[in-house]
Amino acid sequence: MNLTEKARLKAVLAKEKTDRPPVICSGGMMSAATTAVLSDFTNNFHNDPVIMAQVAERIRLNTGFENLGVPFCMTVEAEVFGSTVDLGDAGVEPCITEYGAGELAAITDRPLPDPLTAGRSPVILAAIRELSARNQDIPIIGNITGPISLTTSIIDPLRFFRLMRKAPAEVSATLDYVTNYLVTFAQAQIAAGADVIAIADPTATGEILGNVNFQRFVTPMLLRLVREIKNAGAGVIVHICGDATVLLDSLRELNGAVLSFDSIVNLPKAKVVLEDIPVMGNINTQMLHTGEPQRISSHVENLLTQGIDIIAPACGISLATPQINLRALTTVVKRFGR
Repeated sequence: MNLTEKARLKAVLAKEKTDRPPVICSGGMMSAATTAVLSDFTNNFHNDPVIMAQVAERIRLNTGFENLGVPFCMTVEAEVFGSTVDLGDAGVEPCITEYGAGELAAITDRPLPDPLTAGRSPVILAAIRELSARNQDIPIIGNITGPISLTTSIIDPLRFFRLMRKAPAEVSATLDYVTNYLVTFAQAQIAAGADVIAIADPTATGEILGNVNFQRFVTPMLLRLVREIKNAGAGVIVHICGDATVLLDSLRELNGAVLSFDSIVNLPKAKVVLEDIPVMGNINTQMLHTGEPQRISSHVENLLTQGIDIIAPACGISLATPQINLRALTTVVKRFGR
């Protein structure tokens, strides 16, 4: 079986047999745009689509990951909703410096943004078109921020979590509203050429929300996103940070997506609970940052022998992560089964 990188990933998404697991780093929250890569470019890698596409291609070349993923941050959608963003540089990641709203009503009372024109959304779409035009056999992964993480990037998180108790109906309405934008943004990325959409919701952890709140506030939004993305013709990856073990029953409902987990989760045990849902992960990113290549290789080998469907970092990668460590990760996977 001699599969292209795109065919291999699509096969896993379709729950079909492959020669080996893909090894990817999706972009967005889970980006391998490290300082070692970014320092070779101007500081326009977050707002120039041509440079963004070039960075994505350099990441794949330097690390061996089997995909192209944009953007390289989780601030695009929050900026669209009025939050102020510092784009950083080759050594500092983009971050929110001022929230775009003080009340939930200030979010929902605005006209719904258009991803074709709002903020940096058109930059992401243009970068995807650039990548799609010249990479036929490599999967292109577009990224969106999950509803909880997006809303807590627009309004102060502590206020938001208090409102989950005091005004749950208003919270649900706000999450539904921002999900409307995420649906249209994901659809626009697919129309531009994205093969897969990765949804990262790092704030929607089991530790923060618990299963009851996750089921009430998060599951309906993720179900809608998964359904709309699949209807638009793309695959879906959903990443939840932290110890998602208490959320597995809720996550089982997302049967149309690959589920990506943090390093704290025992992936083989999660795989048993999730039955035939493909799982992805979960190489500890601290180990990728500071560990020895041999230790990384051994950890990857363990995941491979335990039948993990897609090998990937467990969470966001430090900008200071050495390229040799990322290459150690991908090399072991590509040799598996030979």
